[in-house]
Amino acid sequence: MENKTRIDVMCDIETLGTKSDSTIFQIAAIAFDIKTGEYIETFNEIADISQCDDLKITGSTLKWWLKTDKDLFSTLLHSGTMNPKQLLGKFRDFLKGLNSSKTKDSQVYLWGNGILFDNKMIQTQLENNGMSYPICYRNDRDMRTLVDLAIQKLKLNSQKELFDLYNEPNLIAHDAFDDVKQQINVTCKCYNLLIT
Repeated sequence: MENKTRIDVMCDIETLGTKSDSTIFQIAAIAFDIKTGEYIETFNEIADISQCDDLKITGSTLKWWLKTDKDLFSTLLHSGTMNPKQLLGKFRDFLKGLNSSKTKDSQVYLWGNGILFDNKMIQTQLENNGMSYPICYRNDRDMRTLVDLAIQKLKLNSQKELFDLYNEPNLIAHDAFDDVKQQINVTCKCYNLLIT
């Protein structure tokens, strides 16, 4: 049996809550080469939450946004062009396009920063809206596990120490697209550290 072409995709979402049905208002993703960090294809879309009549919000998340970066939060909320369901559908189409546009034998691996947040929320909300999750159950990947292993190998004390080593200083924290870039940088460095 032939080996399938591997396509790694890092994703990050910005939400109005931490529950699996919380409104997602930004999805960013970059298909990348896990060994080199080279970007292959990008996705960065924002929903207009005023087009949604049933927002799902967690009060603590709203307070966190206002305390952390209310200017960025305001900018993101005023940048959307589609409703949250359309955002999910557009991201699903992006992932499906990666699978079919490269080769029929390609296989997408979706990375998120935690096994139960980004990937799981996207899957839950796609399915709740009658859309399939286009990632094989074996192909969800967790950046936090990789980071934990790298911390042990480097004999560091915390995730913060590791992120400080691989920091990209010009990126804006909590903008999903910049978060994806930072996560790719860290993931590739950890991956290469662990396979050598």
